[in-house]
Amino acid sequence: MIEKKLKITGSKDWIQRLIIGLCIGILVTTFVQDTFYHFGLFHKLHLASIDYRFDQRGPLARDGTDLDVVIVGISRESFELAPDPYPFPRDYYARAIRNLDRLGAKVIGIDLIFDTPSYHDPQQDALLFDEIKDAGNVVLAGVIRGIERRGEVEAVIVQEGDMFGNIFFEADSSLGFVQMRKDPDGVIRRYPVSMFTHGGARMMPSFGTAVLNRYDGRDALTQPQIREHAFILGKRIIPRTAETTHINYYGPSGTFTKFDLIDVIDDETFTTLDELRYGVDLDIFYDFVETNPFKDKVVLIGPVFPESQDLHSTPVHPEGTPDFNEMYGVEIHANMIQAMIDDNYLKPTSETSGALIVIATAFILFMLISVIKAVKFRHQYILEFAAILITAGAIYLVFYLGNWYFINQQVITPVIGPVAALILGYFGSAIHQYLTERRQKEIVKSIFSHYVSPAIVNELLSDTDKLRLGGEKKELTVLFSDIAGFTSISEGLPPEKLVELLNEYLDAMTDIIIKNKGTLDKYEGDAIMAFWGAPISLPDHPYLACFSAIQMQKTLNKLREDHTARKKHLKMHVRIGINTGDMIVGNMGGKERFDYTVIGDSVNLAARLEAANKYYGTNIIISQNTYQYVQESVVVRELDTIVVKGKTEGTTIYELIGMRDDSISDDDHKITELYNEGIRLYRNRQWKEAIEYFNELTQKYPHDIPGKIYLERSQAFLENPPPADWDGYTVMESK
Repeated sequence: MIEKKLKITGSKDWIQRLIIGLCIGILVTTFVQDTFYHFGLFHKLHLASIDYRFDQRGPLARDGTDLDVVIVGISRESFELAPDPYPFPRDYYARAIRNLDRLGAKVIGIDLIFDTPSYHDPQQDALLFDEIKDAGNVVLAGVIRGIERRGEVEAVIVQEGDMFGNIFFEADSSLGFVQMRKDPDGVIRRYPVSMFTHGGARMMPSFGTAVLNRYDGRDALTQPQIREHAFILGKRIIPRTAETTHINYYGPSGTFTKFDLIDVIDDETFTTLDELRYGVDLDIFYDFVETNPFKDKVVLIGPVFPESQDLHSTPVHPEGTPDFNEMYGVEIHANMIQAMIDDNYLKPTSETSGALIVIATAFILFMLISVIKAVKFRHQYILEFAAILITAGAIYLVFYLGNWYFINQQVITPVIGPVAALILGYFGSAIHQYLTERRQKEIVKSIFSHYVSPAIVNELLSDTDKLRLGGEKKELTVLFSDIAGFTSISEGLPPEKLVELLNEYLDAMTDIIIKNKGTLDKYEGDAIMAFWGAPISLPDHPYLACFSAIQMQKTLNKLREDHTARKKHLKMHVRIGINTGDMIVGNMGGKERFDYTVIGDSVNLAARLEAANKYYGTNIIISQNTYQYVQESVVVRELDTIVVKGKTEGTTIYELIGMRDDSISDDDHKITELYNEGIRLYRNRQWKEAIEYFNELTQKYPHDIPGKIYLERSQAFLENPPPADWDGYTVMESK
């Protein structure tokens, strides 16, 4: 039944692999994709993988002069040169708007919250209000009071008359909210585009969206159309992840050209502390008139000093300084606005695509590694090493493709999910291999433990490739044994005693076969069939079979003595036939039943040799094929050269008397000497001389049947000699 079991196991194995591979992919997807379950560790690793890709790509811009966004920073230098302390009077910003407008700035964005009237001079508020209104290209910073979920997007809670934290909102209603949401690790990677107002009546743009609207000539409060995976703003398509888009950072802090606010407002109407100190009108603003770095640019005004509390962690950093990844809020806005102007977005793969990639990755690797590990190889560790290399190579490929798509296509492909799938796929294949081999070993152990010794079973378990199923041609040694006169014995015993006797005998004989590395083929009543050399190859299988036969006869003698001691007076004799030759070994049978057995002419000959013992009055007969392997180790006498039914060629057969390293009785020695000399004379057609030896043999040992056979043959040939071409063969008519 082993072949059937293993065939069923093999057919089910592929189905199990398919199911396990898919389950691994689904399991990883469940933990990695936030759609199903928010698992913090995988999410943080995913975020870190994005940072890694930024690091591998490096900055998009090395020289900020080619960018469309310029920063006018409120810096410490401005503090040192301004005659007024920070927060500056509102007329500073009015001057900045006026001067930047004079230099042709396309859009001016002020990343500052003016939520209360000026404490310097209320008239300055009116001045700034008028400058904003007159310029017509200013975008102010707003804040939102609260947020609530509305389906897939978030809604800004707006009250009637709300100016979003900026008292200058009504100057020309050019405003966008500046809050940016941080990822769980505190890093800003995404930028809000737009939010619904409470009640859904209208939407509020982010600061960057409002600036982009002004840049494109639209009303600053123009809202994008929301699609499943994108925001549509005019002709621009902005990739969408919830209410945000990923920021495609152009570089670390300092990438965008930066000027000081104090230099922009230092015209002929403004006096800096240096000018007061040295009595010289520097009027730095007019230096910009010649170079004009602001013409047709988006100019963002915002704080660039640490105390502003507007310093945030980002995924980018200067080369060689991974710990310096902080960036001012105005710089983050600059990165997003520049990306929107360039239509240079990072495009994440959809959650569906990400899930399919993870599932496919896990499935493919699991199947591949499972197939590799299923290969039977002498050095199994090489296959394991190959599996590890393939897994490592696949992980490298995932990172390589992730970097390539990020750098060349601006696509954020899933990396952590596939890597987790690859690792789990590898370990899953290892677990599957362990469970499969364990199941197969249990099958092998449960079946072959009945047929072979524990040592052979263990060897099969350690190298199942030695168990070749389905049949193969191989030189083996086969043994048949049968109890002489078993019918008469069975008729003289009640059934329960007969079963007890038979079990006692079969247990003893089987134990000898198995201890000598034989494979028990089958029982047929009192008959035993066994063979040596399969499923484990044994170079000395002829010797082991002969040794087992001698042991079986010795054990039988002890059983008879035991029965005699118990006054059962049971006389049991066993006939054994042994042959070595090529035969087919494997699992034979039909669809519903299989037996691990041997078939072929060599098997049939062994069975006929067992039966031939009855004619020759012997206990063990071995063939010429077996004898040629064991002649240095056994004591035999040549019995005959026979031609079995259905064959034309003869084979010499021998009675196995004992092992050379074992003690042989004096009678056996004398019988062998007389017999062998008689046979020599018989073969030489010296009938009269042969009769003398066989007469002496039969008179001294009347129980010796071969001697009587050859005495009769010699006497017959003395009277009627055989023809000149006589070959001495004996034809066995019975099977």
